[in-house]
Amino acid sequence: MVSKRKIIFIIALILPLFGVGQGIISLSENTYFEADYGYGSIMPHHSSIRYLLEDHIRTLDIKFVKSTSGKKYWNQLFRYPDYGLGFYRSNLGNNEVFGYTNALYGFTKIPFFSTPSGSKITYQIAVGAAYVTNHFDINTNYKNLAIGTHFNIYIDFSLNSYIVLSRNFGLTNNIRFTHVSNGNVQQPNYGLNILSASIGLAYQFNSDYHIKEIIDLPEIESKNNFLITLSGGAKSINHYTVGTYLASSLVFDYNRRYSLKGAWGVGTDVFFDATNRQFSENKDKNDIINSDLYQVGIHVLHDAIMNKMTFTVQLGVYLYAPVETEAFFYTRTGLRYAINKKWNISMTLKSHYAIASFIEWGVGYSILAK
Repeated sequence: MVSKRKIIFIIALILPLFGVGQGIISLSENTYFEADYGYGSIMPHHSSIRYLLEDHIRTLDIKFVKSTSGKKYWNQLFRYPDYGLGFYRSNLGNNEVFGYTNALYGFTKIPFFSTPSGSKITYQIAVGAAYVTNHFDINTNYKNLAIGTHFNIYIDFSLNSYIVLSRNFGLTNNIRFTHVSNGNVQQPNYGLNILSASIGLAYQFNSDYHIKEIIDLPEIESKNNFLITLSGGAKSINHYTVGTYLASSLVFDYNRRYSLKGAWGVGTDVFFDATNRQFSENKDKNDIINSDLYQVGIHVLHDAIMNKMTFTVQLGVYLYAPVETEAFFYTRTGLRYAINKKWNISMTLKSHYAIASFIEWGVGYSILAK
C-alpha cells in the first residue's frame, strides 16, 4: 500500500511540473544543459543540529533549461525568464546521522539584467521533492531531530549568473539557499537549511537562443477575483506520538489585479486541526463538532502571477482560537496553478514564525468580475 508520505512526495513533485508545462522543453529550440558543482554549509538554526555537523556541504546540480523567446506575453513581463527541470544531490554535514539528499524539481529563472549577447544575472525559485537517505528513528538514529521522513519538500532560492563563452558554451555561477523538510507531516521536523555557492558550465543546443520577440500585451480581462479554496493535509503531534492527524482549511479570498504580473487581496480562513484535541477539554465530543479544533483568521495577500502559475504570500491573524496557538499570527506561502479560468490546484505551507504547521493541498474555484 502506498503510504501518505509517498503520496505527498508524488504530489510535491508533480505540481511544480505544471509550471514547467507552460511550454514544452525541446532540445532544438532555446534550450541548454547546465551542470554545477557547489560547496557550502548547513545553517545550524537549532543546537541539536549544530553539534552534529562534521563536514561542509558539496553539491551537484544538473538542469535542462528552456529560455523563453517572447512568443507569449508573460515572457516579456518577466524579462524573458528561463524555466526547466533539475536534479540536485548533496551530503548533509554528517553522513551517519543525516545522510544525503536527492531532489527532483521544477524551477524558474527571472533576469535582473541581460546583454544582447546572452549573458545575464537572474534569480531562481525552485520547488520539488527530495529523498533524504537517513531520517529520525527512535532506535537507530535518535540524534537526527532535523528530518523525520525519507520523503520531503525541496525549496531553493538562488542568485545566478550566466556568462557567454562562445556560441554554444557559457559559464554559470550560483549563490543559493536550499531548504529540505516534510512540512510537519512527521516529527521531528526542524528541517535542514543549506547555504552554498557553485560554478559550472552550460551547453546551448541552439546558439541563437538570445533572439527575443516583442508582441502587444493584452488587456486585463478580469480585475476582480473571488476565490474559494478547500485544502487538506496531515501533521503529527511530536516524534514520541505515533500517527498523523487531519488538518484542513477553507479560504475565502478577494483579489484585485493591479497589473498582468500581480494582485493584492484580503481573505478569511477557517482552519481545522485534529492535533489540538490533546489540549481540548471536550475530548468526548466528535472531532468534527468539537469547536476547540477550529480557528478562524483574516489575512492580507500578494500574488505574483506568471501565466497559469501564481506564487502567493499571505500574512494573517487569528480572530478565534480557543486552543492556544504557537503565535497570534500565521503566514502562508506557496504555488497555485490555474487549470482553466474557473478551477485551480494549489500547494501552500501554513507556518507560525518559521515553524511549519502543515502543508495545504488545495482545490480552488474562482468567480471573475470586471
